[in-house]
Amino acid sequence: MKLRVEMADQPELRDKLLQDLDNMTRLVREGIAFARTSQPLEEARQRLNLDAFLDTIVCDYADVGRPVQFCPEETAGVVWIPPQALRRVMTNLIDNALKFGTTATVTLTRDAVGDITLHVLDEGPGIPEASLQEVLQPFYRLEDSRNRDTGGTGLGLAIAAQLVSQMDGALRLANRPQGGLDASVRLAAAGLYPDVSPGKTDN
Repeated sequence: MKLRVEMADQPELRDKLLQDLDNMTRLVREGIAFARTSQPLEEARQRLNLDAFLDTIVCDYADVGRPVQFCPEETAGVVWIPPQALRRVMTNLIDNALKFGTTATVTLTRDAVGDITLHVLDEGPGIPEASLQEVLQPFYRLEDSRNRDTGGTGLGLAIAAQLVSQMDGALRLANRPQGGLDASVRLAAAGLYPDVSPGKTDN
């Protein structure tokens, strides 16, 4: 089908058909990914340094010239986490921040009981308060703030929310007072540090 489209005589029609085909392909791929996240997470937790792991994700963006930075307020140290699931969550949130906010800043905080919260901050237009929960649902899109070129499939945030839930965490969206969106992933200490007493971590 793609070969037929590429052989179309009219350049404008060909370009539009190729874009539509790419959109359909992306929708199918993301739909399959969402369906998989609806099932119990099969990936096992692994022991890794969360700070270094997040830094690697951010560096992957920086290496290709994307304006992403890692500015942790605290350190998490070594945790138990399903790495591929967390990577997908973070890349979905970072991609969303870059799409609508041009830049992305990843931060990390830890509370008194050891729960870790990862923040992906952008400087975009934010989301209407009434829609902050709805955008986490599959195929929900804010058409007023997104055009055809940036609209995506409406599944990126839904996939992230499903995966975070599978990790016994919570994804929350909030508008920042200075403008932009704060997508925060809260991960419970009980899962991150299963062999450590409450309030203590393995740094």
